[in-house]
Amino acid sequence: MTSFKFAFITDTHLYPNATQNFAGGLQQQKNSVALYEKMIEQLNAFDPAFVVHGGDIVCGGQSFDMSTEEYVEALNTAQSLGERLNMPCYYMPGNHDLDPETGSKASYLERFGINGMGSVSFVKENIRFILLDAQEVPEDLTHGYVSTNQLAWVERELKKAADYGEEIFFFSHQLPFPSVEFQGIGSRIANSAEILEIVAPFEKQILGFFCGHQHLNRVFREQGLLCIVTSGIICYPMMWRQVHVYPDRVEVNSVPVDLPEVLAESEAVNPDNNLYLSGRPRDQEFTIHRKSNGVNG
Repeated sequence: MTSFKFAFITDTHLYPNATQNFAGGLQQQKNSVALYEKMIEQLNAFDPAFVVHGGDIVCGGQSFDMSTEEYVEALNTAQSLGERLNMPCYYMPGNHDLDPETGSKASYLERFGINGMGSVSFVKENIRFILLDAQEVPEDLTHGYVSTNQLAWVERELKKAADYGEEIFFFSHQLPFPSVEFQGIGSRIANSAEILEIVAPFEKQILGFFCGHQHLNRVFREQGLLCIVTSGIICYPMMWRQVHVYPDRVEVNSVPVDLPEVLAESEAVNPDNNLYLSGRPRDQEFTIHRKSNGVNG
């Protein structure tokens, strides 16, 4: 089994020509293009086998006052910037990747879908990567939802992994299940109980769930399953994950986008909240032991 590495990025909230920053300046929409460009430069320097984008690529959906025209421009800009990557990038939609006026996912899927779908699965070195489309909703409802058809697809993918002796990484925009810290439905996939029911028999094969949406770093276990919540690129601490996969372990490191002035501007908005967003050291750097349930901070 050969070692390899991949990257996980999320919540870029791209908004070309934004006239304001949101969340009181915590989110840096006016600098979102520069953040995206620098992130791509760093990803190319890291040189992973592939990148996974966890959603909220742009500022569509509700709460950003984007027009459909601005939304389409943002999608086009994200697509163009993504083409600068020297490796494949797999995208999945977030709630802000929906058309702000109609709630449609069609424009997103035209640019970032694979075979017209928002979900995808692929295998690399005996690990099955399963990317969920949790935006099977009529509009931006903050929470996610995964349809019965997609759940059936997930179950088939899990059975394939079992048949071939593969381990599994899951990816979704919203949390796949609630935790002690994150109880609200707006933070998670609404039918998370169905997801837990489907994945429970395959717990020993599942290395972890990567997600975004919360704009912070957090690592926790729920019912034996590891969840890796990753901060948004758009706001402090502006980190993405470098993931090194070895035969016996997976090492996860967090790296900030290298734009110190933009980071400092976001950091200064609410200093008392910064530790909550950045997380503990074990939320930023940790090891997953393969073929076991142990996680070392």
